[in-house]
Amino acid sequence: MSLLSRKRNSSSYFSAGDKNISYLPKELNRCSPTSTVIMKQKIVLLFFTLATLSSLAQSYMGSGNYNRIGIQGRYALLDINTTDFETSQEAGFMAGLTTRGRLYNNFGMVYGIDFVSLSTSVQGRALGTASFEDMKYTIIGAQLNLLLSYNILEQNLAIEAGPALMVNSKMTLKNMGQEDNIVKGYASLKATDIEEISRINPFVVVALTGGFEGLRFSIQYQYGFTNMLGNLNSEDLQDIDRTVPEFNGTASIISGGIILYL
Repeated sequence: MSLLSRKRNSSSYFSAGDKNISYLPKELNRCSPTSTVIMKQKIVLLFFTLATLSSLAQSYMGSGNYNRIGIQGRYALLDINTTDFETSQEAGFMAGLTTRGRLYNNFGMVYGIDFVSLSTSVQGRALGTASFEDMKYTIIGAQLNLLLSYNILEQNLAIEAGPALMVNSKMTLKNMGQEDNIVKGYASLKATDIEEISRINPFVVVALTGGFEGLRFSIQYQYGFTNMLGNLNSEDLQDIDRTVPEFNGTASIISGGIILYL
């Protein structure tokens, strides 16, 4: 009887272990930093590859006043336009390399790459409380842009417009003490459940730049025309909260800063 009892206990323990093991990969996948590290490596590689290409292109464009490479830095505000969450803008920055080239008469071309660190806040509440608080998220990535430029006042004032493409990380919760917070408007959707946003996001850019030959100031507006929250719809979040809708949200970025031409 003692031997049978041991076998039964061992079998029962192994069965319970099997159940735990079945859930283990999902939890490890959620908590593992591997995907974030890979994303950061891709962004760094993309940034330096395109920075090198930009420098090479610069050497072939000639030595005219307009064919110059520059270093730019901008203060940036990200807004996610959605009715699914209550969001607010947070401060971030964009910094990188840009090249301005003359095309024909007053028309020119501006292209470059930026390292991007953006932030936004979503309203949520701690478990067992009724009051709501801001839950801050950060997004890092790299953004490519290719803009057509028109000189209003020769080299001193120009309007620019064109596409940009951002390759970004997930929307990472900054304060891990809020990871069990419930998102406002939901019964059981947690702060960490909404991190997996879309990783490739295109934008339409409109900008105004002005200044001098070696230094310019820039104001820029970007509008994302695809669903930045679309990736959440494949996360089976309705298994967590039955009130979860089909998520939809577009991003917009307002930025301002300086460009120093070398």
